Amino acid sequence: MNFKAKFKGAIWYAVIAVVVLFLDQLTKTLVANFSGVAGLGEPPTHLFWIIPSFIEITYCENKNGAMGIFRNLPNKDLVFTILTAVILVGIFVYLFLSKKKKSVWLKITLALIISGAIGNFIDRLTTVYVRDFIHVILPFGKDKDFFPYIFNVADMALVVGAIMLIVHLLFLDKDALFASKKKREAAENAENAEKGQGGEDEGIISGGEEVGETLDDAAPKPKNLRINKDE
Repeated sequence: MNFKAKFKGAIWYAVIAVVVLFLDQLTKTLVANFSGVAGLGEPPTHLFWIIPSFIEITYCENKNGAMGIFRNLPNKDLVFTILTAVILVGIFVYLFLSKKKKSVWLKITLALIISGAIGNFIDRLTTVYVRDFIHVILPFGKDKDFFPYIFNVADMALVVGAIMLIVHLLFLDKDALFASKKKREAAENAENAEKGQGGEDEGIISGGEEVGETLDDAAPKPKNLRINKDE
């Protein structure tokens, strides 16, 4: 297995993951410092509006997981840490050990999921909570918010990555649930062609010595010349 080739092919997707991770940590740090209440356990604190009455920056320290759905889970910090580590290890193993050809779509998907998972993972390791600050207000009825959750850049990367993964599994993959027969045949032909090319290359390399020996045997050999000298 050529790990060097795999690493070289994944470099641009690693750049995407690093950029998203950098933006996540940078924005969290800036908002936390600007809030003046970081680490104090205060309730969500409104800072300013990005778009009045629609998108606001509200600093919040989240200890309950995505959208607060795990608030009643015992030992949730340990569970989050173990779950994140398992997911990351699984993705890296798949990327470097799987022989299945991965599309650009899938590689970008995994880059977003990796960066989002690591971004919130860093928060839990260093502060025990995740720093959220983006709040999109969607009014619903009287004094109600259709989407009351506060999130961050890492959450956005995870959500977008998860949506892209669902689309891949349902429509884009060769074995997708709703993949057309034509798409499956095209994917199989491309895979077979790639395998055939690899076999030809190996045959050329392994057969080089034998071909060389055959050419040497076929080449005309000079006859022994006998020179008569006059006495």
